[in-house]
Amino acid sequence: MITALIWISVLATDRSVLKVTFLDVGDGLCTVVRTPSGKTMVFDCGTSSWRDNESIGTRLAAPYLQSMGIDKIDVAVLSHPHSDHVSGFAGLLAAKPAKLVLDTGIKEGSPEYMKFIRAIRKCHARYRIAKRGQVLDMGDGVKVKVLDPTMIASNSDLNEECIVLRIVYGQSAFLLAADAGDEAEHEMLSDGIKVRAQLLQVGHHGSRLATSPEWIEAVKPDIAVISCARNSQYHFPSRQVVERLEASGARVYITGKDGAIQATTDGNTIWMRTFRNSW
Repeated sequence: MITALIWISVLATDRSVLKVTFLDVGDGLCTVVRTPSGKTMVFDCGTSSWRDNESIGTRLAAPYLQSMGIDKIDVAVLSHPHSDHVSGFAGLLAAKPAKLVLDTGIKEGSPEYMKFIRAIRKCHARYRIAKRGQVLDMGDGVKVKVLDPTMIASNSDLNEECIVLRIVYGQSAFLLAADAGDEAEHEMLSDGIKVRAQLLQVGHHGSRLATSPEWIEAVKPDIAVISCARNSQYHFPSRQVVERLEASGARVYITGKDGAIQATTDGNTIWMRTFRNSW
C-alpha cells in the first residue's frame, strides 16, 4: 500500500510539471520538451561532433525518448537546416514519427536536410512553415510562441533566420534561441518582441556572435544553457559570453561539461539537474 501511494504521488507530480531537457550532443543541439499532459516537442536534432553525425537521432535521441515511454513526437521543430541541428532528425523521425513539423521553409539542398524532408513525408507528418506570432497550444496551459523568423527566411546567414521559440507554463518561461545571433536579437528587440525568460538556451552555442549585452538585459535569465562539446572544435563557448551571463546573475550550464541538462517547473519554481547518458 505504501509503495502504491508513493508511485501515485510520483505520477501525479510528473503530470503537473513541464520538463525541458538539453541532451549532450557535442557541438549541436537537441532539446526535448515534455508537457504535464505527456505531449512531446523536439527542437532540433543534430551534431557535428560524432564520427557518424546522422546516427545521433537513432543512437541518442530516440533511445532517450524511449526511456520515457514516448512512441510519437507531437511537434518536431527544425530551427534551421545547418548540419549540427538537422543531421540526426531523419533517423529520429524514422524511429519516433512526428505529428507536426515546423520548419523555416528554406530551400536547402544538403543531404541531411533532404533526408529530413523525406522522413517527414514517410511518417505523414503535417508540415508548417514557422512565422513570428504563431502560437502552439500544448495543453495544460503550456504555450509555445514563435518569436522569429518574421517570414520565410531569405537571409544568406541561416543563423539569423532561424526559429526562436518562447515556451510559457504558468509564471515560468523558456527561450530557445537556437543559433540566433546579434542581428536577429537586435531585430526582435527593436520590434518590441517579449523575450523575458527565466531560462535561456544561449544562441549559437555560446558564440561571441550572439548573446549581446542588450539581449541579456532584455531576457534577464536566471539560468543559461549552452549546448556545445567539452573540447569544441569551434572553441565554444566564448569566455566573454560566459562572463557576461555570469555577471548578469545567471547560472550557466554547459552540456559539454555538465552532461544532459534538465529543467523542471511546476509553473512557478524551476529545478535543475544534470545527468550522463544511461540509456
